[in-house]
Formats: sequence, structure tokens, C-alpha cells
Amino acid sequence: MSADPLTLITIGSKLWDIKESRKQSKIEQQRYQDRIQKIAEVARREEEDRKDQLKLAQAHNLAIQAGTGFSIGSRSFLNIQEQQYIKAEKDIATIRLNMTSDINEMSLSAQLAKSERKKEQFGGWVSIAGGYAEYKAKKDAYS
Repeated sequence: MSADPLTLITIGSKLWDIKESRKQSKIEQQRYQDRIQKIAEVARREEEDRKDQLKLAQAHNLAIQAGTGFSIGSRSFLNIQEQQYIKAEKDIATIRLNMTSDINEMSLSAQLAKSERKKEQFGGWVSIAGGYAEYKAKKDAYS
């Protein structure tokens, strides 16, 4: 008793599709992880740049204040420095918030892609089982 060649080809094709889907799923997940790492790295660099800008602005303010002959301990100078610091902290918080948002979005996309691949693979297995049931019914009908 041999199996119907068309059924075997269909099953083989579905098995190959499932195998390829698994391989693609792994590749997609790695790509999403790489993107998440890249987002974190870009955000870290932007944060470092903003901190460097703050240091430069404060040094620039100090140079201007020292060049004018006024005291660097004056309230207006300290207020200027404080405002620079507050603005930098807000910028850094925005950078971190954007990074977190982007990472969450990427993570959700990765979960969605993984779910779609699992659904695709499950459909392949269901198709194989259905093909086998159909083959079995035909075989029993001819026997």
C-alpha cells in the first residue's frame, strides 16, 4: 500500500514551507533585536552629545562672565547656568522617552511577526493533517 504521489508532494511541500517559515522567523527576530540595539545605541549617543553641549554652554557662559569682570557667584549667572542645566535635562528625558517608545514599538512588531509566523506554521500542520485525512478517506473508500 503506497501513498498517493500527489499527497506526498503536497505534504513535502508543506513541510518545506514550515521549515522555511521557522528559518525566516529566526531571521526576523534577530533583525528586530538588532534594530532595538541600534535604537538604544543612537539614543545613548544623542544623550552623550546633549551632555557635551551642556558642558560647552556652561563653559561658554563662564568665559563670558569672567571676561566681563562680574562675579561668577552672582545670582544672574547662577540662574543662567541652572537654566542651561534644566533645558539639558528636559532634552535628555525626551531622548530617553523617544528611545523607550521606539523600543516598545519594535518589540510589539517583533511579537506580532512571531505570532504571524506561528500561525503560518500551524496552518501548515493543519493542512498536512487535512491532506492525510483526505488521503485516508479516499483509501478507505477504494478498499
